[in-house]
Amino acid sequence: MKITIIFTLLLTVFSSQIVLAEDINLGVLAPRGELKALQKWTDFGKYISDSTGKTVKIIALAPPKVLSAASNNEVNFVLSHPAHTVALKEKYSAQQLASINKNSGSQFAGLIITRKDKNIRTAEDLRGKKVMSMKFKVAAGAYIFQTYHLKLKGIDVHKDFASMIAGKKQDDLVLAVKAGVIDAAFVRSGLLESMNKEGKINIDDFYVIDSREDKALPLLHSTVLYPEWYLTALNGVDTELANSVKKAALSMTSDLPASKKAKIKGFIDPLPLDNMIQALKTLNIAPFN
Repeated sequence: MKITIIFTLLLTVFSSQIVLAEDINLGVLAPRGELKALQKWTDFGKYISDSTGKTVKIIALAPPKVLSAASNNEVNFVLSHPAHTVALKEKYSAQQLASINKNSGSQFAGLIITRKDKNIRTAEDLRGKKVMSMKFKVAAGAYIFQTYHLKLKGIDVHKDFASMIAGKKQDDLVLAVKAGVIDAAFVRSGLLESMNKEGKINIDDFYVIDSREDKALPLLHSTVLYPEWYLTALNGVDTELANSVKKAALSMTSDLPASKKAKIKGFIDPLPLDNMIQALKTLNIAPFN
């Protein structure tokens, strides 16, 4: 009798673990706040659920929480920027499934902004100024890209600025520049255009330091281009499930409700991470610290 009960309990636990393993907990980076991330990606979760027949839960993650969520097994799939993708690949054997193809393309960049009426026009003018970014060594488009860009110009963001402050949401950085609280900020490409469209700012009030033009990115930007966000499967995810999620992502078309809500065309095969790896190594940022 006791053996039967123990066996039944073990079978129940084992079965529950199988069900949990088949569920999809998709961690999504939330640079503009958790609410915006959920609004943007919930329909994508429903699309993946309909395509795979699995239960999908979207978990919005602030930039500093992405790697810890992977480490603590809170997520088994991740949708995040290339710096996180490199770390997930190196530390947790994550598999790159696809790269986002946004309406602006499959690459993005960093933006260094100031107020147009400030006497700041070049990277050198940033010396001795108050600057904000997102979380140090964690945010790609709002710290790493710009820090690497300036390092190549001989500027150390933690030594040559009067102060370097980390914010919690990228919108707040832009608004701090607008209010004159800080002199400049690091944000990802596309944010100024989005906030202008939302009526939060007048884009003409801002000046882009080291502005450059690239055919592959029709948005304001200061740095070279890097691959857009990646959809990855963490180590331990069933191969068949990972392939099903990948197939679903690559099958997305721009006319689907999920694509429109996320403001993307869909996904493409994963792009190379070479220039992201080079930036991380140069800056001694995880997983190369």
